Amino acid sequence: MTRCHLPLTRAPFSGTAMKITIKGLLGGHSGVEIDKGRANANMLMGRLLYAAQTKTPLRLVSVAGGNKDNAIPRESQALLLAENADTLRTVVAEMAAAFQREYRSTDPGVSVTVEDASTDKLPMDEASTFKAITLLTCMPDGVQVMSPDIAGLVQTSLNLGILTTEEKELQASFCIRSSVATQKQMLVNRIACLMQLMGGSIDISGDYPAWEYKKDSALRDLMVEVFRKQYGRDPQISAIHAGLECGMFAGKLPDLDCVSIGPDMSEVHTYHESLSISSVQRVWDFLVEVLRCAK
Repeated sequence: MTRCHLPLTRAPFSGTAMKITIKGLLGGHSGVEIDKGRANANMLMGRLLYAAQTKTPLRLVSVAGGNKDNAIPRESQALLLAENADTLRTVVAEMAAAFQREYRSTDPGVSVTVEDASTDKLPMDEASTFKAITLLTCMPDGVQVMSPDIAGLVQTSLNLGILTTEEKELQASFCIRSSVATQKQMLVNRIACLMQLMGGSIDISGDYPAWEYKKDSALRDLMVEVFRKQYGRDPQISAIHAGLECGMFAGKLPDLDCVSIGPDMSEVHTYHESLSISSVQRVWDFLVEVLRCAK
């Protein structure tokens, strides 16, 4: 995880307290679903806030969305003070219509609302508000590079999964994925440069190495052979854009031949996540036979 730290300064501002909520998005796994065109609620909030601040002076109090760096955020909220509340409502309505039009196929349930609010907290000053909106407007997000070797496979991406606001700091946490280590580092560097320009910083935690596709794999050939014997057909072999434990092992043992298998799952990291119980037994039977044949 790459976490951005943006220092904040707060100061009094005369305006109407308003709360903006973006919700109803599908979200999903930030690797497997990143190429499906689904909206990121935090990035949508950045677009809305940028549009709003061009129409009426405003100051952010807080902005937050998402709770897992490896899941596309479904909701985001912003609390702010606006000089002209009616103008803000108009901008929100316009952006809501734009989002509903843009994401009518991928996120048909997208909803954007604005309501009166109250707060006893000081808002960010003008400079901090501008920097926070700039972060949400200019940071890269989503698919960055597709694989040149495997059709349809995402090679490099990132996801702004967690956005929080504290008294003196805004934090934005990204999950950066790539099967090519140098491209992953490229995105880390890009984020670091942008944060440095805004007077912020980044830290990295829970990093894991890239797991590059091997065209020649004796283990994969054996597993295909066992699958054919058990089911009388060829298995579907695919590469996915996700962080797997195999990457950790391959990072420590560069010549390791490894394959990832698992039961049937769908809508991972969403409220609709499911697991096929019957497929767990099939995976177990398959694994036992592979180990027997590998002796």
